[in-house]
Amino acid sequence: MAILHPFQGMRYDLNKVKDLRKVVCPPYDVITPQAQDRYYHLHEHNIIRVELGKEEASDSPSNNRYTRAAAYLKEWTKQGVLQKDPEPSFYLYELEYTLSGKEKKTLKGFYARVELEEIGKGKIFPHEFTFPKAKEDRLRLMRTCQANTSPIFMIYSDPANEILTRLEKAADRAHPLINMAGEDGVRHRLWKIHDPAVLASVSAGLREQPFFIADGHHRYETALNYRNEMREKDPSAGPMPYDSVLAFCSNMDDAGISLLPIHRVIMNPLPCDLKTLKQRLARSFEVTHLEFNNATEASVRKTLFRDLRREAETSPTFGMYAKSERAYHVLKLKPGARPPAAKPVDGLDVSVFQKIVLEEALGIADPAAKKESLIQFVKDEGAAIRQVQGGEAGIAFFLNATKISQVRDVVLTGDRMPQKSTYFYPKPVTGLVLNKF
Repeated sequence: MAILHPFQGMRYDLNKVKDLRKVVCPPYDVITPQAQDRYYHLHEHNIIRVELGKEEASDSPSNNRYTRAAAYLKEWTKQGVLQKDPEPSFYLYELEYTLSGKEKKTLKGFYARVELEEIGKGKIFPHEFTFPKAKEDRLRLMRTCQANTSPIFMIYSDPANEILTRLEKAADRAHPLINMAGEDGVRHRLWKIHDPAVLASVSAGLREQPFFIADGHHRYETALNYRNEMREKDPSAGPMPYDSVLAFCSNMDDAGISLLPIHRVIMNPLPCDLKTLKQRLARSFEVTHLEFNNATEASVRKTLFRDLRREAETSPTFGMYAKSERAYHVLKLKPGARPPAAKPVDGLDVSVFQKIVLEEALGIADPAAKKESLIQFVKDEGAAIRQVQGGEAGIAFFLNATKISQVRDVVLTGDRMPQKSTYFYPKPVTGLVLNKF
């Protein structure tokens, strides 16, 4: 069962940090080195120093970015820059945003501590595989800081939206604790709910619900590993703070959640030459060439993504761009080329892409082991194209977004999707609420 606990969140004291925008940052896994440097210079108390600290030439086992992160947390708490709320609470959180420059949406959810469960033995389901390197990094940070600095993003099903309605009714909607516009145009609002009756009602209402990890698989598995380490050190310990993990919980049936595609960029040198690749792809795909010049590139690019969405209604469809050609390509899977789909995961676009494009056409036989060096995952198609144009990458492949219903169908069968199959948007910002053990 999924067990949720209210908690005493640690938050920035707004009397000491006048502009919260200067001390928050995105989740660690979407921060570039350039952005990391910018957040460092934005404010001396920016959470980046904890979430993703800089490495230094003089680093040693006793002085490194993990030990410095713990020192920052300790010092900021001592100074009162960070303070724990006095009473256990849930934190209602809204992210208001505009999608594709036109559609206004609001993602709603709440912060809670969710009791950790072994994968496959309870009501918490992952939907993607993970990379070992990222888990080791997060584990070292958790060991030194003894805190969750950014939340897991979890989703549950509540067609009537009863849970969030209870929290909204309990909140002083006219007076949020936080009301700020982030640097990406997303507006963040936060309320603290500490009425014991409401907290108990929300926890009970979700107790039998399955929870799906939308984002933060590495952080969840890290928290689980940390809990197991601590239990080994003291098997007699009763319930402890590290038995739970900070989570942002949202209703998957709410229209405010958006899933965006994650594109694949194949780095140079390519596993095979372009001519050979195109011959292999032609065996499985109907290929449409969309030629362009400098004057028409923007309009042809729009046509590419319009065709991707339209053709995907009848068959898995991908886009492709290589630097040596002045054209985009639409790859629509031929009816007879679809791999057998014994399970829901087999029919996903990302699974088809991994099997036919990565393994068969490119010859990347073990993508789970090699992706980190051969492939980059990029959510911005413009950035993917620029990587190819700049010569760093050889080819960019464009995918359609996975549907939330597909995520649910896959995980309920006990399967997981390939790495980086989904990009849930928007992301809860790091630094609004921390969970200190």
